[in-house]
Amino acid sequence: MTDDLGRLAALVQRETGIVIRETQRDALAAAVRRVTPATTAGLLDKDDPEHAALLGQLVDQLAVQETFFLREPDALREIDWQGLLAAAQARGATDVNVWVAACASGEEAYSVALLATEAFGHGRPPVSILATDISMRALRRAEAGVYSERSVRELGPERRERFLVRGEKGSAVGGQLRSLVRLRRHNLVSDPAPPLAEVAFDLILCRNVLIYFGHDTAATVVRSLESALRPGGELILGAADRLASVARRLGASIAGQAEPPDEPDASSASRPRAWRFDVSPRGRRDTRPEQASATDSPLRMTSLIGAADHADVAAMIETARQVLAEDPMNAEAHFVRGLSELANGDAKVAVESLRRALYIEPSFALAAFQLARAHDRTGDEQAARRAYLQALRALASGTDGARLMIAPEDVGEIAAACRARLASG
Repeated sequence: MTDDLGRLAALVQRETGIVIRETQRDALAAAVRRVTPATTAGLLDKDDPEHAALLGQLVDQLAVQETFFLREPDALREIDWQGLLAAAQARGATDVNVWVAACASGEEAYSVALLATEAFGHGRPPVSILATDISMRALRRAEAGVYSERSVRELGPERRERFLVRGEKGSAVGGQLRSLVRLRRHNLVSDPAPPLAEVAFDLILCRNVLIYFGHDTAATVVRSLESALRPGGELILGAADRLASVARRLGASIAGQAEPPDEPDASSASRPRAWRFDVSPRGRRDTRPEQASATDSPLRMTSLIGAADHADVAAMIETARQVLAEDPMNAEAHFVRGLSELANGDAKVAVESLRRALYIEPSFALAAFQLARAHDRTGDEQAARRAYLQALRALASGTDGARLMIAPEDVGEIAAACRARLASG
């Protein structure tokens, strides 16, 4: 990058968490020209009176705003609204307090409002939803609440009739949903959580946003979101975000660092459910029958990632080491080791471990996804693109290896994350 563009990229990452890669230089330059055609001085000089406004406009140009109603709905359907209300009432509150962080143009927040309305069945549901985003342009679209056919394509005729008003410019969100959602600007990287003047939340959603951040920034944001939850609250991350978070836990264990508990008492009842995802075996075909006995170790490799929920990461790593000693061709063990190396900042070494996993099991979608992240860390753009494409092919193939360690409802989210990363380059 030129000196000014490089400084701007560093500024954007520092202020917003968004990582701008070398291959995105032209897009950054074009965004700068749209914001301030004559000079970049106002963007780079914090003492310039227009600096904050110009930076906000630049972020509006750069922020990815790809969303639609009921995107990857399985995680949304699993929200226990009645249980959340019972917990709220037990502490004397009347409403379930919800935060949709990085809400983009509002479809996710209105989807949550829709599902809450249906869950409670009649009248105004006892729910209060705060929807925030760093982009004022996105928030203005959310405030307008008018959406194209593409945005509402997952809504059937009955839901459209009940919750939307059809107009010349598209489908507008009706007053029933609007009354449940409050919109405000919030920066996940630099602003406090909960946002100022807000109380702790029963439910927080922040889906597939953290993958655009650097590793350390993403880890900090997750801890911040967790701190904004009430004890026993629920944090819903995107599938790709959860995978990166598991990698962070692995890395903390290997480095001998204590991972902070999700809540002060670290009890399972008070932990947010951000880390819970299906890692059960899915009938994987054994392509190496002569080594089957080695893969049937006392702790199955397909359960190792799930052990992160219980802070038994040391056991995961030790088991991976033991399995590789017996079975050097165990793809899952190489995958776990690669996650750990990536989380520890050793991306070049992680590349080798994850490549071994894919050599053994070419349809191992998670290994391809994490390999792409490792290549991103090393700055190898072309290799990263190849790995993201391999992850997409593996997810689309429907083979046993592609489903390994992935819950069915997460496949679409991981694929969407891969496509978004490919589009950004």
